Formats: sequence, structure tokens, C-alpha cells
Amino acid sequence: MAKKEEIKVKVNTEEPKEKGKKAEEMPKPTIEELQQQVIFLTKQAADAQKKAREAEDKAKSEETKLQTALSQYVRLQADFDNFRRRTKESEAKAADTYKAETLKSFLPVLDNFELALSHMKKDASGEAYLKGFELLQKQMVKIMADFGVKEIEAKGKTFDPHFHEAVMMVASDEMDDETVAMVFQKGYLYKDTVIRPAKVQVVKNS
Repeated sequence: MAKKEEIKVKVNTEEPKEKGKKAEEMPKPTIEELQQQVIFLTKQAADAQKKAREAEDKAKSEETKLQTALSQYVRLQADFDNFRRRTKESEAKAADTYKAETLKSFLPVLDNFELALSHMKKDASGEAYLKGFELLQKQMVKIMADFGVKEIEAKGKTFDPHFHEAVMMVASDEMDDETVAMVFQKGYLYKDTVIRPAKVQVVKNS
């Protein structure tokens, strides 16, 4: 019987070879490259800061312009309000002046009423006419008063050149100097405006 051939199995104890090569490691940057990166990043940071400052300055500039425009608007609005107020005051003053001049033209009529009444009171036969004129005179006074016209107080008052016109001086033992002793013609005010001063006699003792 033939000898069986011995089958020798050779066991490979060597580690299997890698199928692929290991990934090559990334080369480390040099000092010069790192310095260049630092310079680049520093420049970028500086540019970013510059842009940020420019943006901030622009925002401040726009805010300043806005505040200036707002101040100008407020000032213009105030000027316009003052102009409108002055215009209204001027118009009102012009209207008052016109009314005062118109009412002044009625004063001689009122004077004539009072003169007629003074004569009628001396004549007993004209009693009926006297009452009629008294009524007309009162109506005239009321009409003038309704328009804002009032008589200037004079007799017994201290002489005031703003309201009184001295046409005669007189000495008096009963009155002090600068006192109005008599009224020759009544004076009148329209609101606060003198439309005719009172013509008066003033006491002068010295």
C-alpha cells in the first residue's frame, strides 16, 4: 500500500499587507505661513473695524441731520404760529381802528343831543320835546356802549394827559392842584383806545 503523502500546510504567520496606503499626513504650516495668516486676519479685522466705524459715523451723521431737520421744522412751525398770531392781532387792531374812527363820527351827534337837552331844560314849555330828546339821547348812548364806547371819567379826577385835554386853568380853594374842575366836552374810549380826550378845566393854585 502506497504511503500517503503528507500534506504540509504552511501557515503564514506574517501580518497581511495593507490593501491601501495610509492617508498621507497634512504638512504642518511653516512659521512664515502662520505669520502671513496672522497678517491677513489682522488686516481683515482692521477693515471690518473701519467699516463698522464708517457705518457708525454715517449713522451719527444721519441722526444729526435728522435732529437738525426736526429742529428747523419746530422753529419754522413756531415762526409760522407767531406770524399767524401777529396777523390776527394786526387784523383785529385794524378792525378796531376802523370801528373807532366810525364811532368817532357819531360823537358830534351825541354832543348836539346833550346841547339840545341842556337848552330844553331851561324852557318849561318844551317838556314834551325834552322827554323825547332824553329818550333819543339814552338810546344813542346805549348804542355807543354796545359797540364798546364809554365816557372818560373826568370831573373831580386827577388830570391825566392821556385822557384829558386841558383848555383852561383855574384856582380853587376847594380842590387840589391838577384836579379836573369842569368838563367842557366829554371824552370817550373805544375799548382801551382814546377816540377823543375830554376837554377840561384844571385846578392850578400855585
